Amino acid sequence: MANCCGQDRFNIYCSVCHGLDGYGHGAINERALELMADGHGTWVQAANLTIDPAKGRPVGHIYNTINVGIRNMPAYGPQIPVEDRWAIVAYVRALQLSQDVNPRLVSDEVKNAPETK
Repeated sequence: MANCCGQDRFNIYCSVCHGLDGYGHGAINERALELMADGHGTWVQAANLTIDPAKGRPVGHIYNTINVGIRNMPAYGPQIPVEDRWAIVAYVRALQLSQDVNPRLVSDEVKNAPETK
């Protein structure tokens, strides 16, 4: 399913560990941390993609990580078409940029909206 939205692919493949917001608190990651705390196995915390050093990584590094995997993360190259991998990279960059928005640029309506979690 090439040429789709990066957010869609991120939500399908990445959010289970990194969370929909990219903070690294997806369902699989949280369960693995619980199991590890109970003395079962080992796990490396999923990266928070919205902070440094993740923001400083070149796009090629992010792409390569999607393609071949790293630590707990499996290789998604065989499952995700090249165009979709780049779309995910672009979406990760959008998530990162969304964390640095100048508060003066955010409307009062958005600032005063109730939080959803």
